[in-house]
Amino acid sequence: MRDQNTIISGWINNDTKPFVSILCDTFNHEGFIRETLEGFLKQETTFPFEIIVHDDASTDNTPAIVREFAENYPLIIKPILQKENQYSKKVNFWSDLTFPMAQGKYIALCEGDDYWIDKLKLQKQVDFLENNKEYVITWTDYLNRKGTELVPNNFKETLPSVYTIDFDTIFQPYCTLTLTSVFKKDAVDPLDYKKFKYGKDNTLYALALCHGKGAFLNFQAAVYRLHAGGVFSLKSTFFQRYSSYLNVKEIYDNIPQARTKNIEKVMASLLKASAFEALKLRKTEEFKNIEEPQKAINEFLDKASLSLKFKYFLKYIKS
Repeated sequence: MRDQNTIISGWINNDTKPFVSILCDTFNHEGFIRETLEGFLKQETTFPFEIIVHDDASTDNTPAIVREFAENYPLIIKPILQKENQYSKKVNFWSDLTFPMAQGKYIALCEGDDYWIDKLKLQKQVDFLENNKEYVITWTDYLNRKGTELVPNNFKETLPSVYTIDFDTIFQPYCTLTLTSVFKKDAVDPLDYKKFKYGKDNTLYALALCHGKGAFLNFQAAVYRLHAGGVFSLKSTFFQRYSSYLNVKEIYDNIPQARTKNIEKVMASLLKASAFEALKLRKTEEFKNIEEPQKAINEFLDKASLSLKFKYFLKYIKS
């Protein structure tokens, strides 16, 4: 690992602000956060960057690890260590906490249980954005980690070296995961983001795409970790599908540029998946205690073709 303190010290002494701000949210990631932070620090760049780490009152050793790194790299790592959990208060870490602190022209995102494996990740993405002014956001390929197994995607074979992403292509075939994203800070207003009730990373991307194109850069730069402690992965499959549907529908309803055939197709697919997952819950306490599964079913049946309704009722009879 390079002596980033010495490098950043030179930049700061020259009154140079960070060119990129890396925003990292973490909670109970003591087994992962060290690898995450090391991946940031290994980045080789021609520009200064800062690392803003927000710990949401973890109950394990995560805050101590973040504090240790901040003490060792005080010019680079800027910790926010909460005493009370903000997620439970429905505070949005990104728009309310870390984004306002960011000084960079560009923002990079990565949560505390994922990590980067390409030491030139930031340099490659920033160089692309600097040299292609019509683009405002980039993503890269990644590996999926299940335990110790690293599972690749097939993007290397199926997509070009640069694949343009806009409202006609987003989500199909590439899944725009947060840990690979780098975007222009001025392409997204956090106040706009806060207007969305079902806001997710997709909302951020949609807001950015209103100001320019996105690009998938076809190189493996990061690892997405699948584990039981992930906040989203702990939710039921129904919740995952339906919350994604509500998120994409809200984007479609509120951003005129998003009203494309592609987004309509994505919405229909998510709603169908939500309804069929809700059917699996029909005899469970979850179905009885919350109204969302029945809402998903009703909306699906209201919009579905006769053939889809027939398939649904066959499943209903068998369940």
